[in-house]
Amino acid sequence: MTDLGAAGPGIQPAPREQAPRVIEIRVPSSTPRPRQEMLSHVRAPWFGGPGFYARVGVFWLLALALFAVLGLRLWSLQVLHSGPFRRAAATQATRTVLLPAPRGAIVDDRGRPLVETGAEPVVEADPSTLGAADAAGLWQPNRLGRRVLDELAGLARMRATTLVGRIRASFRSDPFAPAVVVPHAPAALTAFLAERARGYPGLSTTSLPTRVYPSGSLGGTFLGLLGQLSPEELARRKLPWAHAGEVVGQSGVEASYDRYLNGGFAVARESVDALGRPQGQLHLAAEAKPPDSLQLTIDTRLQRVAQQAIRHGIALAHQAGYGDANAGAAVVMNPRTGALYALASDPELDQAAAANDPAYLQRLLARRSGQSALVDLATQGLFPTGSAFKPIVAEAALSAGLITPTSTLPCTGSLTVGGIVFHNVESWINESLTLPEALEISCDTWFYQLGERFYFRQLQGNLDVQRWARLLGLGHTTGLDIPGESAGVVPTPSWLERSYGATWYEGQSVNLAIGQGYLDVTPLQLAVAYSALANGGTVVRPHVASAVLTPGGRKQLSFPPVRRVALVDVNAIREGLYLAAHGPGGTSTSVFGTFAIPVAGKTGTAQVPSGSDDSWYASWAPASNPKVVVVVVIEHGGFGADAAAPAARQIYQAFFEHPPAG
Repeated sequence: MTDLGAAGPGIQPAPREQAPRVIEIRVPSSTPRPRQEMLSHVRAPWFGGPGFYARVGVFWLLALALFAVLGLRLWSLQVLHSGPFRRAAATQATRTVLLPAPRGAIVDDRGRPLVETGAEPVVEADPSTLGAADAAGLWQPNRLGRRVLDELAGLARMRATTLVGRIRASFRSDPFAPAVVVPHAPAALTAFLAERARGYPGLSTTSLPTRVYPSGSLGGTFLGLLGQLSPEELARRKLPWAHAGEVVGQSGVEASYDRYLNGGFAVARESVDALGRPQGQLHLAAEAKPPDSLQLTIDTRLQRVAQQAIRHGIALAHQAGYGDANAGAAVVMNPRTGALYALASDPELDQAAAANDPAYLQRLLARRSGQSALVDLATQGLFPTGSAFKPIVAEAALSAGLITPTSTLPCTGSLTVGGIVFHNVESWINESLTLPEALEISCDTWFYQLGERFYFRQLQGNLDVQRWARLLGLGHTTGLDIPGESAGVVPTPSWLERSYGATWYEGQSVNLAIGQGYLDVTPLQLAVAYSALANGGTVVRPHVASAVLTPGGRKQLSFPPVRRVALVDVNAIREGLYLAAHGPGGTSTSVFGTFAIPVAGKTGTAQVPSGSDDSWYASWAPASNPKVVVVVVIEHGGFGADAAAPAARQIYQAFFEHPPAG
């Protein structure tokens, strides 16, 4: 039987039908397929295995160690090292207050006190208790402050506005320092407030250092005044060692030597609350350094004599008919060192009154007539010198070769220059004189002729008189060691043109030859010039300070000379000045002719724009071995021999009876 289903030979099986091909086409979908993110992958054994517990244990050990370290540090700060932090915290509850310290003393050449430090009772107010600053920074009293200040004003017989003004001034300088509202408080007032302290909160009584003047007004020309350091002075760093509100020297040696005399501040502290209100008394934390003292070249006795001599000269001027004489000055100086033994001016500033009476300075400032005591005529007063200038003119003529010691010029009653007649005091005289003889009788026409010769040399560019005047110390400050010195004027053609728009003519030179015209000189400058003529050409630097006295000893101060000049035939000038005081025709022979010590000196009678002539005397003694120079001027005192020369004699008498220590 044949299987039909099997293929036989020759017979091909029918082919199988192929499966259909499927082609997959991927069409991008607008919806993105979601991202599958693995959140964590943890093996189950990590949580329960020994490694897990070991790591947790280490973490806790580290945390415990950290907290242990912090705890130990806190214990160290609070227990072991609490002292410094406790002190720092205490300082945050205290206020530092600077208290003025005493200033150093000022003594004369023999150690006699001129200025000392005393105690001044005052009433102080605490600004923070009695008020506060407003939005503009201006201190305003509160209700308590108004009540307390009104009551204090009634007790002290002052205006409450004055007290408020003083607190404001102090508040601007130092908001935390007590403000002195009643200086120089009477003992009855301080006792009353001390007994009733609870009724006047914010007020206290104390004593502050003040200046005491054992010799009263003596030395007003050079000692100086004190005053609070102003903001302007602080900005200019005038006194770099001083602080805001500090009382410092404002004039005289108090100003020049403040760095030595200034005691600075003592440091005090007081407890305050969170609002800054005082909670206790001030406690001294650090004392101020001991201040140095200052020794002067001034001789107290000679200074007093010089003041009296000026008044004596004024009285003599009145007797001679010069009723407008009311002021004067005197300079007494060592011609070799420049040390000032006396520096006197009248009217005299009373520094004791200025320190204790605020109205005193106001009265001086309100004065409208006459010389003011605020002007030191010895160093600030400017005067034409008259014939006292002739020795300087003589040296200029000798050095220029215009004359010799034996040259003669006619001395006549008048001289006509440019159509102007210049007169001599002796209208009848007609003689030929040498330089010493011309100085002896002070012949004006003799020096007028020198003025003519100087004028012709001036046309060639030579200013002989002006050059020598400046070389000898005129026309500029002398270098005095106290402030406020005037420079004076030595006129020149350029100065005249610059100052007045005028032209120099021959008459200007003639006038200058006898110390007139625009010449303006201080008594101190003339003393420096005469010192150079006396000592041989050394232009000294005048000074009133001698040494600084420290706790460790004495420090001598040095004042080297300004310059040295080569004088020509100066002995002829010295001879003429000796003859002027002792010769038969000398202008001051009537005053010094019988004086025990030979004096070389020159009178001066200077014409001024208004009033009587100024009376001058410039001199030294002994004539051949100078130990002292004395220059005196009596304003409107008339002839030099009438007022200034007798005043100078009074000073010489005192000097040689008891010479100064220097």
